Amino acid sequence: MGGLEALSRFDTDLDGVAASAEGAATAARELGLVDLALRADLVGADVRRRRGHLADAGSTAQAVQRWAVEHQARFLQARAHHLMAAVFQELGDLSQALEHAVHSVDLLDDEVPVTVRIDHRKRLADCLGLQGDTGAQDRYAEVLVLAERLGDVTRLSQILNNSAYTASLAGLHDTAQAAVVRLQELAVEHDLPTDLATTDTIGRVLMGLGRLDEAEEALRPGLDPDVLARSPDGDAGADFLLTHAEVQRARGRLEEARSSLEECIRRCEAHGLTSIRIRARREEAALHADAGDFQAAYAEHVRYADAALALQSEQRDVRARTLQAMYEATEARQQSRRYRELSLRDALTGLHNRRHLDEQLPRLLASASPGRPLSVGLVDLDHFKRINDTCSHEVGDEVLRQVARVLEAVASTVGEDAFAARMGGEEFLLVMPGTGIDHATAVLEQLRHGIAHKRWDHLVGALPVTVSIGAAVSPNPLPLDTPELLGRADARLYEAKRTGRDRVVGPQTALSPRATG
Repeated sequence: MGGLEALSRFDTDLDGVAASAEGAATAARELGLVDLALRADLVGADVRRRRGHLADAGSTAQAVQRWAVEHQARFLQARAHHLMAAVFQELGDLSQALEHAVHSVDLLDDEVPVTVRIDHRKRLADCLGLQGDTGAQDRYAEVLVLAERLGDVTRLSQILNNSAYTASLAGLHDTAQAAVVRLQELAVEHDLPTDLATTDTIGRVLMGLGRLDEAEEALRPGLDPDVLARSPDGDAGADFLLTHAEVQRARGRLEEARSSLEECIRRCEAHGLTSIRIRARREEAALHADAGDFQAAYAEHVRYADAALALQSEQRDVRARTLQAMYEATEARQQSRRYRELSLRDALTGLHNRRHLDEQLPRLLASASPGRPLSVGLVDLDHFKRINDTCSHEVGDEVLRQVARVLEAVASTVGEDAFAARMGGEEFLLVMPGTGIDHATAVLEQLRHGIAHKRWDHLVGALPVTVSIGAAVSPNPLPLDTPELLGRADARLYEAKRTGRDRVVGPQTALSPRATG
């Protein structure tokens, strides 16, 4: 799992990553490894984020985060916060992104893999840097040291690229230049192919430094049609072309600038790149002004201003809709869980029902062993028909509810895995994992005594309310399956009924004598 988490962020085969994550989650759930399954779910959600499905990714991260908090799973909490930071960063909510990024770092223990520490701390630096916080560069310096010690060239390249970009945003041109120099040296040393995003960063930094000839030289490889064609969605290509247009305009080469700008606009319109298209409008206005066409420059600047305002409004709306979708998806999951929980509960008593028992008991029996046996008690109310016929079915229902409360109270004394279920009618089952038959018989005797001596007169008058119980255990000495275990408990329940009721019959003795107090 750690390998999948570490590599998935850098893998361009999103279909392969998604399939691996789904397979890992399925295998982990079959083994009962919920923590690992949820970690795989986060990898799958991150793939969906990279494909633009932010609401779905965010709601998955929120659901995992809640589970992790409830179960005090610190690493899983950190991973969920890490994904939430990316989601909010792309939504444009940098304050929320920063909050999640801080939590994602704080929750990591020292023994987590260094690649995870690098990724979490780099995202924190990104969130700081995108807000213009100069302290981001200290964070980048920290993770650079870790990546260098590890010899992770891919992470080194990404850290240097982001450091240069955010330093340029903050006006730290010397810092941006130093990062670009190291990025270029790294590419030469390791013969790394330079993608368009990195080329764009280098060109922009050099342009910000006023080193236009070097900026043009750095950007030249990206003009190769084959390199531009390898841009998977046109986004990096449009960004790169806009940078090239700005450099060429600054150098006074207006025709070359217009050619790159026109191709940038074509790509923006072909791929729906609204934000880059607006920046291109601003550059187009500047081109008209440099060419002396001030009327066209003014008209284009007005269009730029209108489009920028519209984009801000649209981004607010999109963010609101996405956050609402995340909320609704989360609520839908919660509702689904609530409906499933209800489907596994008996409507009258609130105890688990036969469906829940059929799902859980085979699993519990499969894990039972001589050192950790599983015992059950099959409980049946004595002469319950007489209560219904004499007092009414409403009173009978209330008796069942109160018996259920006694069962729950007794189950809570056995252990957190013990539970009570209603089998149907007036019959119940107390399931006690990790409990030997001697202890279980004592617990069932406590249950019998509690019901027999409970105050019932306000409901049934002088009628007695008692139960007969049959107990069984597995293994004893061999493992039993569900039908065998319940069959033995039922046979002993019948023996308890036959020999006088209000008693517990288990495998150790033929008959547990009626208690006298």
